[in-house]
Amino acid sequence: MRVKKIDATKLAALPLLVLGILNAQGGFLVFGFCLLVILAPHIRQKIIQRAAIGVIIMAFLTGAWVAGGPVRAFLSRDLPLYTYNNDWGVLYKTYLLLEADFNYYDAYRTAQLGRFDQPLVPGDIWGWRLPTLFFLWQMLPGTSGISIYILYLTLASSVLYVAYLIGVRYLGPNLGILSPYLLFPYLYFGARDQIILATEWWSMFLFIIGLFFLISRRYFWAIIFLSLTVLVREVYVLPLVLMSVYALFRRRRMLAVFAIPMIAFSVLYLFHIIWTSHYIDAWGTLTAARVLESGWFFVQQTLAFASWEYLFVNFRPFLIFLGLATLGLACLFIRKRGEEAIIWAAAALSFPLAFLRFGTVPYNDYWGIIYVPQVLILTPLALLAFGGGEPPKK
Repeated sequence: MRVKKIDATKLAALPLLVLGILNAQGGFLVFGFCLLVILAPHIRQKIIQRAAIGVIIMAFLTGAWVAGGPVRAFLSRDLPLYTYNNDWGVLYKTYLLLEADFNYYDAYRTAQLGRFDQPLVPGDIWGWRLPTLFFLWQMLPGTSGISIYILYLTLASSVLYVAYLIGVRYLGPNLGILSPYLLFPYLYFGARDQIILATEWWSMFLFIIGLFFLISRRYFWAIIFLSLTVLVREVYVLPLVLMSVYALFRRRRMLAVFAIPMIAFSVLYLFHIIWTSHYIDAWGTLTAARVLESGWFFVQQTLAFASWEYLFVNFRPFLIFLGLATLGLACLFIRKRGEEAIIWAAAALSFPLAFLRFGTVPYNDYWGIIYVPQVLILTPLALLAFGGGEPPKK
């Protein structure tokens, strides 16, 4: 009976493999390898499993480096020769000005005014990025952005490995490869486009690693990474608040894991408001929420972002994956892993629900980076409905 359940689960995994094919050279090779891993017989599977995630990471690094030539050229420009007219150009110009010993807020304002078309300083506090990420970039060796690119590849590879560990935790070694496999094309896009500089990528990396430490009950490292997450991008306060509410009523020993990052964020944001008050009415715009009337349209935009990296983009795969991830979390809850299901729900599902009301159309489609990677990691959990998966760890 158990053999039949495993076979049914592997059979159900095949549509996920197909929907996750990378829309680039080498996509079918990665697909074939992961198919081999999932269908591997019991006798040989251990050898394949050990190599599986290494192959995916190497495929990612190779493909990203080949496709990322234009991005590396962009990140190699010197300040006097640098022209731009998009948000990513503003972020890189800010970094270059910091390297030239500018104050961060002066640098950010100067960069905003340096667009060759429509120079404009954000008029509300939410348009000013927190300085944390730029300070972290400054710690990298060199004065060009190549170090930023290498750091992106390093963090992306780390998240692919963490995604594999998460998949193995819930589905076992064979099916666990699906989580990094589905995530691969999404991270590949970031490595070949100027949007690599978006703060959402970097906060998402930190958030996923922090979540893995959290469910693994390595609370010290969870606090470090979750703190860095909200210090880079403030929107992650939302899931941390939801998790802290759960901890307050059900697991008070975990409360410090969420309280410490929120305290650190509150201190930083207070100073952020004080500094931006020299340039705009920061206090007056603090409650200026970007309310939407067409929230579902915005959610669809965030679900469409980067989906072009998947071969079957016309099937709207991320909308399918969102439904499957929700089903998977329900199965995880039924499997007596309710606490982890709640944590993941707060991490992945709270954002599309919030985006039904808040956001900016059509410019913030890249906000999908904030939650879609978590959805991609959790999508294979829908296979728990077919009876497969690992038993709960005590």
